[in-house]
Amino acid sequence: MSLNFEIISPQEVIFDQDVDLVILPGIEGDFGVLKNHMPFLTYLRLGLVYIYKDNKLINSFIVNEGIVEVLKDKCTLLTEDITETKDFKVSDDKSQIDQLKSRIISKQYYS
Repeated sequence: MSLNFEIISPQEVIFDQDVDLVILPGIEGDFGVLKNHMPFLTYLRLGLVYIYKDNKLINSFIVNEGIVEVLKDKCTLLTEDITETKDFKVSDDKSQIDQLKSRIISKQYYS
């Protein structure tokens, strides 16, 4: 039994595969989605997305907010800001770190 999981940004479809389990960073806490989950729509906060298939973690992403739609056999994440964890680089450049902190704080407190 599998669930189709898509990650879509305005520029491209980032991920589209059948998976067993997705764990997402909901605004009220992390939650998991399996096939035949109750349908709902919710917002995501800054956090990690974990994707499992055949009882193994196959991929993970860092998402900075988004919207998730869950249907019986499909889960779709819409976001403008997502990075595959293997591509995420921590910068020693203080200006980049300050810009990232400022962007996160402004989205958390002023959105």
